[in-house]
Amino acid sequence: MLDVLLAWNPDDPAEPAGGSKFDTLEVIDWATEGAMERATELRNLEIPFKIKNMPELDEVAKKWADDDYVIEGMSSRKSYTINTAHNGHFMFYQSNAMAKELKKSLRPANGYSSSKQASNAFKPRGYTFDHPPPVPLPMSFAKFWEESAALEEANKAKPPNEDAESRHLYLSTGDSWEGAGDTMISRDINLFEKDAPTRDLFIPEPTDVRGQHCRFGMRGVVAEQHWDGHRNFIYMLRGMKRYVINPPAACTAMDMMHSGPSRRHAGIDFSDPEAISDPETAAQLDKAQAVETVLRAGEILYMPSFWLHYIVSMGRSIQCNTRSGVGHMYGEDAAGINKCEVGRSPPPATPEELATATAKVEAKINDFRLPQAARWGRSKA
Repeated sequence: MLDVLLAWNPDDPAEPAGGSKFDTLEVIDWATEGAMERATELRNLEIPFKIKNMPELDEVAKKWADDDYVIEGMSSRKSYTINTAHNGHFMFYQSNAMAKELKKSLRPANGYSSSKQASNAFKPRGYTFDHPPPVPLPMSFAKFWEESAALEEANKAKPPNEDAESRHLYLSTGDSWEGAGDTMISRDINLFEKDAPTRDLFIPEPTDVRGQHCRFGMRGVVAEQHWDGHRNFIYMLRGMKRYVINPPAACTAMDMMHSGPSRRHAGIDFSDPEAISDPETAAQLDKAQAVETVLRAGEILYMPSFWLHYIVSMGRSIQCNTRSGVGHMYGEDAAGINKCEVGRSPPPATPEELATATAKVEAKINDFRLPQAARWGRSKA
């Protein structure tokens, strides 16, 4: 995990030249013979994988590339709850009550509370993350889509570190997964209908389905690292997102919040140089297995139950997902999640582990900390 982070700071949404050397997930070409069988096999083994060249999704992605189509398709509802933050970090917060209390002080016209003040206010509730949770605001979809586009254009002119500390907007909303909803989500996505050949793959347990959810994001929005209890099929329908993925056994290395409104989420800001250069933190991250991938429009990613994932929107994006059933864990993966659930810390790093991690950090922390001149070319692309 440490190598993945040092090679590409999450606050820089631009893909490195040549891509990531840590993208080793198997990619199944849906146009090839045996694709369904291979995807089902990997799902049953609880191994993450990707699917590409699925005509049904490619068709939706073409439609959703049109802004007018998206605005019309999501405007059957008068208002949505839009999450807003004065940086790119959007931490899940189970109850918005505390965020609402800060709403006035977080309004742009009145200036923002400091991250330190806000995080201290949440700590009694088990919230240990450095940034305050996002503030919910009612807004029409058209206003959200247009305002987020304007913010994104303004942020592109800034270095990655300044972009990350600018205002961002994010929408998470759901709809029916069987075509009976009121937006383009249920109307256009037909992977789960009863006669769809893909239904058994994506809905392994029809009696335990957690709906269909879509997330509309802008460049630089970060969904902090977390795990979900259900099998999760994630499909990208516009733009690109970076996914950093860890097996359940890595859970104890991530300083997970095991209670409170952000339970199941990491308490570490992985984009903060001071956080990841702490010797003990760096040593624990260095021991944690990780893989990353860029999910592009028309592609599907399978995320098994309890696997950790950290997500960065690399541009204007629409990503949907559906969850069905709970997968099985064995051995160290089951032990890792169980330890996280009760808040058990990993064993302290050995002197050798500390020395190895410290050397890695010292060698690359300057590239991690500051956007270099070479980054500007790709950050503006």
